[in-house]
Amino acid sequence: MRSTSSVHRAIALFLCALLVLEGAGMAGWAYADNPPEPSLLLKLSGASVPEEVARQRMAPMPQMLLRDLNVRWTPISAAPASPDTKGIIPEADDASLERISRMLADVLRRMEGVETIDASLLLTKAEGEARRFRLGEGTRPLLAEIFLRRGLLSLWEGNPGAAEEMFARSRALRPGFSPDPALFSPAFRESWSRAGSRPAPEAELLIQSIPSGASISIDGRPRGTTPGRIRVSSVVPVRIRLSLPGYHDAEKTGQWLPGDSDSMEWVLTRDRVATLGEMLAESPDGKGSGKLIAEIAAGAGASRVGLLVMEDRNGKTVARVFSTTGGEADPALLGVFEWPSGEYGTSDAAQRTARMLLEAGWPAANVSQRDPRASWYDHWWMLVLLGAIGAGVAVGITGSAGKGGSSGGSTGTIGVTF
Repeated sequence: MRSTSSVHRAIALFLCALLVLEGAGMAGWAYADNPPEPSLLLKLSGASVPEEVARQRMAPMPQMLLRDLNVRWTPISAAPASPDTKGIIPEADDASLERISRMLADVLRRMEGVETIDASLLLTKAEGEARRFRLGEGTRPLLAEIFLRRGLLSLWEGNPGAAEEMFARSRALRPGFSPDPALFSPAFRESWSRAGSRPAPEAELLIQSIPSGASISIDGRPRGTTPGRIRVSSVVPVRIRLSLPGYHDAEKTGQWLPGDSDSMEWVLTRDRVATLGEMLAESPDGKGSGKLIAEIAAGAGASRVGLLVMEDRNGKTVARVFSTTGGEADPALLGVFEWPSGEYGTSDAAQRTARMLLEAGWPAANVSQRDPRASWYDHWWMLVLLGAIGAGVAVGITGSAGKGGSSGGSTGTIGVTF
């Protein structure tokens, strides 16, 4: 009796200790898992592989490789984000519109007093203030008035050509405006009329880039290459984008008024990954790409870099697998295989890639790693628990048989809730 009770008590204490270990997360300690290594996986495809096909086949690869590798994928530096048009050019609020209107009222007083220099300075200040905001119903008439007053000053200075240019810009912003003959001189009305017969003024932009040869697009529409002069007829903000293979796209949102002239120059930033793809296309064995890969790895904080290159050869899709583990040495070509076909083609490709990386010294997935969604019977502690319960039942049966049919007295049974 005493012996049976001791066995039951020992089993109960063992089960309690087991549950405490599991609850405290000591199961992972028991296996002494190694932390995953920060690594980078670069997926590249040749020009002969359709982009959609390459994306569909290679997108699941990083997650699938985690089944066999003890790594943590690190992201590469993201390309510059596209600016927000509304955030760059704000709408004018009532206070700003009132401030500009007061400046123009002061300009009229200075012009009535023939204080042309002061009037010109105030017009420059008012125009700069108005250009800070998106062209809209509030700022459009103010800018049209500014150009009209500038034209008047030019006319007074004896420069009819400059006056007509300003009048044409004013008419483009306020096409329905007709000056009151009682308020303006015949010379003004004649110059205003000639400005109306001119072609509608457009903004002209000189766009340059280093290196040159970048494709220019305005609001998504191709407009030539750099260096180039581009005319912009729109008076609302436009998005100018430069694209050059091997470089990050450059983008700027701006607003130009009729008759504006501006010059812009971009220094394009090299896209390291795209450049790496070109190098691997020219050198299938990866020679000469070590320094560039080291730069990419350093930017991502990765200790290992794997490269998966997909391309077409003789009508078949093949994959090249490379590996590098720090330094500027050229990557090692681990192997080439034909991309498996069928429903499980990507899964098979992931297994082949993982096998190559493991043979190259990449860390294998920890034995104790498990899917947190696994069923209860997949946990090691549950199997031990069931074994302990079975042992307890066997001991209880043995104890009962040893007692025969005696009755009365304590059996020493301990109840455990878990």
